[in-house]
Amino acid sequence: MDHLIKYIYTFGVSLLFVLIFTPLFIKIAPKLGLIDYPDKRCIHSKPIPLAGGVIVFLGFHVACFALYHYFWPQFSGQLNLKWWHAFMLASSFLLGIGLIDDRFNISPIIKLAGQSFAALLLYFLSGYQVNLLNLDFNFFWEMVFVLIWNLTIINAFNLIDGLDGLCSGLALISCTGLAAVFIFRGSPGDALICLALIGSCLGFLRYNFFPAKIFLGDTGSMFLGFSLANISLQAGGKGSFFVLLAALFFVAGVPVIDTLLAIWRRSIRKILTKNNDQTSIKVMGADREHLHHRLLDSGLKHNHVAYALYAVNIVITALGITYFLYSELATGMFLIMLIISCYLLVRHILKIELWETSRLFAQGFTHPVFADFSLILYLLFDLVWMASMVWVSGIIVLNGEQPFSSFGDWANRLPFWLFPVFILMFTSNTYAKVWRNSSFKDYFSLKLAVIVGGLISLSFFLILTADKNHLNSINQACLFILFSTLGIVGIRIPYHLFREWGISNPNPNPNPNAMPRQNILVYGAGQHGGLYLRARYLNHADELGETYIAGFIDDNPALHKKYTFGLPILGGVTDIEKVALEFNINKIILSTPLSDENLSLLRQLSHKLNITLLEWRAYTISI
Repeated sequence: MDHLIKYIYTFGVSLLFVLIFTPLFIKIAPKLGLIDYPDKRCIHSKPIPLAGGVIVFLGFHVACFALYHYFWPQFSGQLNLKWWHAFMLASSFLLGIGLIDDRFNISPIIKLAGQSFAALLLYFLSGYQVNLLNLDFNFFWEMVFVLIWNLTIINAFNLIDGLDGLCSGLALISCTGLAAVFIFRGSPGDALICLALIGSCLGFLRYNFFPAKIFLGDTGSMFLGFSLANISLQAGGKGSFFVLLAALFFVAGVPVIDTLLAIWRRSIRKILTKNNDQTSIKVMGADREHLHHRLLDSGLKHNHVAYALYAVNIVITALGITYFLYSELATGMFLIMLIISCYLLVRHILKIELWETSRLFAQGFTHPVFADFSLILYLLFDLVWMASMVWVSGIIVLNGEQPFSSFGDWANRLPFWLFPVFILMFTSNTYAKVWRNSSFKDYFSLKLAVIVGGLISLSFFLILTADKNHLNSINQACLFILFSTLGIVGIRIPYHLFREWGISNPNPNPNPNAMPRQNILVYGAGQHGGLYLRARYLNHADELGETYIAGFIDDNPALHKKYTFGLPILGGVTDIEKVALEFNINKIILSTPLSDENLSLLRQLSHKLNITLLEWRAYTISI
């Protein structure tokens, strides 16, 4: 009961403070120049007061002050008085950076430097120690980890703050999940800190939800990200890298996904603009293609978009709580949800990113950094990947225990694992092949080299450990072969995957000034039809998005309504008129010789439907 009263008091102080003082700040902010004027990226149509994060910041710290000094003077928890003093100082500095940015729009580099300073200041003052994978890291690597962790979550919340009530609502949901974890782990004091932040977010959401009367600004979004980043470090514990990694998506699932997509999208476009001598795009710049923008463009209402992303975050938070409390039981469910999430992302969300990447692959990596994925890059990846898989496979076989006594032990055993595989890969000319033009035979020989090399490695260990239990060695070798094959083959197939994506999917952001897309129907689903597709993919990659191949027409009835070369066979010559009208066909490509009767019928239909009739030849002629 005592803890329940503390929960109510702490939550109530922050909630009431924000509810009372936010209307006052709404009147003061414009006089201080803290106002957001709408532009082409903005969703709102009138000026809105900015920097409401000041009130969220004050509400949180007032509640913490009351908690530490009045509600629970003998506070017990990891987020103790020393931590709060350090956090208050560091977050005050970050608040100042946010205010300056909201008022004067400072550069992203300066803002990043301010975030880094705040994260390092809290790290030094609070004395947090990192213990990952049951290994004690030195001071430098601890600092690097904490810095990356903070910058990731701070900027994830900063970038997602583009819709009324979205950032504050997502932070409220994530913080509620953290509070639940602390409570279930028997740490009510730390849960009270979460409740202070929950109260501030809920109170501010009253004025920030659509239609918003005030915005968080960078002041508030960076403070919320900074708070969740450092509270979650305590929730994740100090002994499991995987729990901490899960905490990253648990705390900032939607914002982190949105941030990763933004970096991916802008990085690809930056390379494309350099290749085409166009105006460069900034990776840290802004665009109107965040998750909430896409949902709005799909026709959802403003508040429905917020509710949809809230629901996604609630699911992520529920999975996170389950994983924190029952990690072994939740692993299967976690993997199932991961597979479903990946499918939904690719099917509905990643269209823009996949399209831009397919454009880059189609242009053949003319940028010097990516030209041809040279020998050294493939060799380095294969080495690092297989060395890592030796350790990962051992961890899995031993149920999470360290498979090697030391780093030196791991390094000493690597040659026995890797040398046979590399010998076979070199003898099969793996590093002399142009993988963007590779065939099934090339991939088969690569997989065979990894499998046979792995089996040779296993035989070495069976001979050297004749007096020991061989079951673990066999299991580890099987996992090593599986993971190595997935990685080594996987790094060599993106060109084919993205090329197929670009060919079979329309541009999600078509240029309004471009010519209308040409829809093509291919007559002949045999080998000549396949050769035409391959020739078109290789020789006309610059036309991605300008043409769309709807499928095949073929005279063999047994092939109708089936798929070949990744495209549907839509019918025979008598079905052309129906197919042409359904897919708005502009061109028909003849890839195979036709009878005079069918050719005459085809000419009549093309004339009637105003379709261009072309013949593609796949044979040699003397010159």
